[in-house]
Amino acid sequence: MVERWRQSQAETGQGWDVVARAKYEAEFEARLDHIRSGRHTLLDVELERLGPLLQDAHVVHLQCSHGLDAFGLLNAGAASVVGIDISAEMVQQARATASTLGITAAEFRVSDALDPPADLRGTADLVYTGRGSLPWLLDIGRWGASVTGLLKPGGRAFVFEGHPLDALWDRRADGPVLRSGVGYFDEEPAEAPGFPASVVERELGGVRPRMLERQWRPGQVMGALVLHGMTLREYAEHPRLFWDQFPEWPEELRSRLPHSYSILAEKVAP
Repeated sequence: MVERWRQSQAETGQGWDVVARAKYEAEFEARLDHIRSGRHTLLDVELERLGPLLQDAHVVHLQCSHGLDAFGLLNAGAASVVGIDISAEMVQQARATASTLGITAAEFRVSDALDPPADLRGTADLVYTGRGSLPWLLDIGRWGASVTGLLKPGGRAFVFEGHPLDALWDRRADGPVLRSGVGYFDEEPAEAPGFPASVVERELGGVRPRMLERQWRPGQVMGALVLHGMTLREYAEHPRLFWDQFPEWPEELRSRLPHSYSILAEKVAP
């Protein structure tokens, strides 16, 4: 099992390297303007829960991508952020942004979220992860151990993630029509059908990468945290979409189903 997730994570990281070069390099100047203006990328439902926890907090952001969310956490009140991502290209872009803007409170490391740097153990007031991160992990138990290990006693973990129910709907339909061959309780990882694999395939001249993803149910995510010593403080489901995967659905219909969820958990001091 360990060898399996290590190989898959390596292939996924290589795929995101290609996406970083093909897509996110072109957005570099836009990111600089966004950060300079003091904006952040937190959604309203996130900020409502995170706002008080961010003030002067030392944050570890797992699967930080090109760093925009990490800089947004600083703009929203965090004292410092260490971003971790398996893609060296993504980390290089985040470091370039920090260097260009002279931001010293953000640090970025190339690392697997399931095996974070040992020197970060017990350093975080808050571990943040969100918006499409967890499906790229193949071992939610190791993830729970990583989160708990990064936190100080009394530290919090905040998860904001897409609801796995959305993976069941046909994105081309004008309403909730089930895709064939997929189920809510599927346990096996599958190759990513769209973005980012489609971008990599285009950039590599028709070679489709083997980027595996799987949908973790909220109960599995909460269970992984509790198993490794966390206490659940809040679980909520939201009708909020964070990307427009159902463009044909009317807004009234979208608001009747859960599209995201949030978890707040605490590492209780012994």
